[in-house]
Amino acid sequence: KQWYQRRVAITAGNYTVKGRTERVKNNLNPVFGTGIEIPYVFEKQTFCKVRVIDDDSDGLSNDADNLGEAEFTLGQAVSKKTLELELVHRRWGPKGTVLVNASHTTSTKEIITLQFEGAHLDKKDTFGKSDPFLEIFKCTGGQAALVKRSEVCYNTLNPRWRPIEITSSQLCNGDENMKLLIKVYDYDEASSPDIIGSCYTTMKELKKVKKELVEWDLINEKKQAKKKNYKNSGKLKLLQCVSVKSYSFLDYIASGLQLNCMVAFDFTASNGHPNDPASLHHLNNQGVNQYTMAWTSIGQVIQDYDWDKLFPSYGFGGALPPNNQVSFEFALNANAQNPNCAGIEGVVSAYQMALQNVALSGPTNCAPIIRTATRYANSNATTPNGGLGYLILLILTDGQFTDMNQCVSAIKQATSSPMSIIIVGVGNADFSNMEYLDGDRTSQAHRERDIVQFVPFNKYAHRHKDPATKLAEDMLKNLPDQVVSYFISKQMEDVVFEVCTNEIQKESKDPIVQQQVKRLNVQQEIHRLESSLRAFNDEF
Repeated sequence: KQWYQRRVAITAGNYTVKGRTERVKNNLNPVFGTGIEIPYVFEKQTFCKVRVIDDDSDGLSNDADNLGEAEFTLGQAVSKKTLELELVHRRWGPKGTVLVNASHTTSTKEIITLQFEGAHLDKKDTFGKSDPFLEIFKCTGGQAALVKRSEVCYNTLNPRWRPIEITSSQLCNGDENMKLLIKVYDYDEASSPDIIGSCYTTMKELKKVKKELVEWDLINEKKQAKKKNYKNSGKLKLLQCVSVKSYSFLDYIASGLQLNCMVAFDFTASNGHPNDPASLHHLNNQGVNQYTMAWTSIGQVIQDYDWDKLFPSYGFGGALPPNNQVSFEFALNANAQNPNCAGIEGVVSAYQMALQNVALSGPTNCAPIIRTATRYANSNATTPNGGLGYLILLILTDGQFTDMNQCVSAIKQATSSPMSIIIVGVGNADFSNMEYLDGDRTSQAHRERDIVQFVPFNKYAHRHKDPATKLAEDMLKNLPDQVVSYFISKQMEDVVFEVCTNEIQKESKDPIVQQQVKRLNVQQEIHRLESSLRAFNDEF
């Protein structure tokens, strides 16, 4: 043919067409500029196929030549950002390569915290002062849209309202020059509120509070029209304007975050002997039981985000040869120095081998494996390739933990580490006490953040056509929020702290400010020493 028209179609799931690129004429190395959007859900494994077509028609007709196809998962594309895939024709084999570049379309949120106070406001109440509150409007398209209302400060002409938290998109559509209207009212329980005064500003002006005093005259237009010498109805002052970027889970994945999974199998005697068909450890003709199904379902999702596909794998509650000593954190591969198993099948093989060599015993103590996971998470917070690391500890158990108090304490320590814990209850035991560990079902007052998810396997075994997939979805649905909450806490403690200190040093040579900086540096060093001490205590 004299020229070629190439286009790409991407299909997802059951190969429904999700989009097509533009045509690139007469080119054996085309670069396509049209993006194709595919919904991303972390806990679901979305299979995609890209098809390259030589198209001589005005559309995808029957005579279009299929030049090759390549399959991948959405998780692989997101975690690697650029995938190089071999194009394969069903009849003629390899037909070149295709590069898939992935980026997410959701924008990073900017959280704005504002705090205002009023000064010398007009007195509106006959037998008191005023009960002021304020409302913030964004002015767009000739209309003023309400975006935030403060609480009421009763009986005062000098109110100080609580800090207001709002995203930049809500406040000004991300446009720092968008006009903002602030109105201050006097609250009246029996009638409509009375306007005290109003003023206009912009986000750009609000941010000046870091370097200078920002205040406005509150103008009551009716009073201004009546009085010649009218100045204002009080002052509105801005006390603080703090801007913090809130990154999404996809932002962290795109920046190189690597997820790893540590799995721990219950080897207590309550499971029943593996040779007994009624045992939870009994393997069917396909070598599968509830333990392997739970591990495989989560492993298939996590492996796309793990750079080396090596999974630390343990057992607990088993009696080890040759002395039958009970251990609560033994390596499934019998290598205590390197408990990593290669891939999903490597974990399953090590588990099956351990069933033949380790006697089931007890009790069901899980605090040791939680502490081991915490140490592992801390030591792998940065991966060898320079990315950030986050650990998922998957505990598979047939009953309630017998060391519940120690587990609660271990989980509390783990909340400050880059890790989450998923507990799967296998079998028909009473797991009511396990709900106490799940942050979704209990108060988080005693924990820094929610890191535990409990799921009973039998809830899915007979209620869903594909129980493993549904189990993985529910096990992992909270993980993105848990990852974000961890990095937000660390951003506030470390990253933002350091950046603010550096900016102060650059912007001011005032000796008083420099003295404050020195004090901040001392506090920062104390913070680092405390973190090191906590890590030492965890180790010993």
